[in-house]
Amino acid sequence: MKSNSETNTITGLAEVPTIGWRFSEPHPELGEMFRSVTRDAPQNVDWTFKELRNSFIVPSRIAESDTGGEGPHDLSVTSDQDFCVAASEDIELIIDAIAAQPAPPTAARIFVFQIAKASADELVCVAESFTGEAQVGMVFRPVGLPDIEVRLTSLSWYPPRPETQRRGPLAKVTLVGKGAGMIGRKELLVSLPGTNTYE
Repeated sequence: MKSNSETNTITGLAEVPTIGWRFSEPHPELGEMFRSVTRDAPQNVDWTFKELRNSFIVPSRIAESDTGGEGPHDLSVTSDQDFCVAASEDIELIIDAIAAQPAPPTAARIFVFQIAKASADELVCVAESFTGEAQVGMVFRPVGLPDIEVRLTSLSWYPPRPETQRRGPLAKVTLVGKGAGMIGRKELLVSLPGTNTYE
């Protein structure tokens, strides 16, 4: 995580605060929370939540002037001190709002390790669960394929072997749903909140 100083250490002038971070694993289930907080918590200026390789919370004025890189380029805006001071007040509200959020349910994560069989509506694969909480009946969405939702219909854990010790637990998994065959090897799937009803 990184954030720029709200005051320039050389000039003493206020600067626009921003927050940036990168998850060690993708957490798409948190995106709506960050969008909601950046929309509803501020009182002075408009803010944007941006997700690229990194994630950022940045004033919309800066985001709109960005040239499309991995972060806001003009963070100082020291010529508009009223804007900088207003943004500094808002960032405190945003941080407080994030801290006040209830802990989200832990999403189960499955990493497709090897494809065994695939058709348009079914994928049978060897998978690695990052959380170990995957259970039959859960609905998953591939991180790289947001329009596809699949239901986990069978899960059979393999016993640990010396050659698999360096990986997480491996399982034979069947995923069913329209577009399941588009899920490829090395795809990360994340369970959807509120769909953890087991069959």
